[in-house]
Amino acid sequence: MEPFVPTNIPAQEQLASLLQLRGQWPDQIAAIDAEIRDRFRQTHAIVVIDMVGFSRKTQVNGIIPALQEIHLLQDIAIPILEKHGGRVFKVDADNLYVVFADAQLALQATDHLLVHLNAADIHVSIGIGYGEVLVIGDDDLYGHEMNLASKLGEDIAGNDEILLTEAAYNFLVEPPHLFKVFTYEISGVMLTFYQLQRQLR
Repeated sequence: MEPFVPTNIPAQEQLASLLQLRGQWPDQIAAIDAEIRDRFRQTHAIVVIDMVGFSRKTQVNGIIPALQEIHLLQDIAIPILEKHGGRVFKVDADNLYVVFADAQLALQATDHLLVHLNAADIHVSIGIGYGEVLVIGDDDLYGHEMNLASKLGEDIAGNDEILLTEAAYNFLVEPPHLFKVFTYEISGVMLTFYQLQRQLR
């Protein structure tokens, strides 16, 4: 069967074209969805890192010192994350978005990262998800675990906390007593997540 959209165009254009066809050909939705999954579906751990108190620091100290702290965060974090097998696919203001092959690597990398950030008096909140996502080119990633990791890292995790989705936690080989489980309702949906209770070494 011929593909709906050629593969020799940029990934973002492939997805846009496939989604457009999905709206135009409702009787072909299942086949189009299968093509989207075959082209873009991968399994990864997703890490979302958010600097704690960035808006407050900007208001109190001004944007230039805040930008300097973002620059320092990136200088420290990116080499450490890459050394542990991570790939930073997006940098957005005071946020970093990273993929790893699995949740164990992601947890080890972020725990190691916290030590170095704390030494520089930089504090972040971290969310980790794990599962199937759609990877579009080098810098776009979509999926349920991506959404959950973002929610944990940006909205729920506190100062120097690492929170894992249930799927990420279930992948780990670490003993479960190292974590505390929480259930949190957000937008009418119950979310179960796991908080690391001590730093790994």
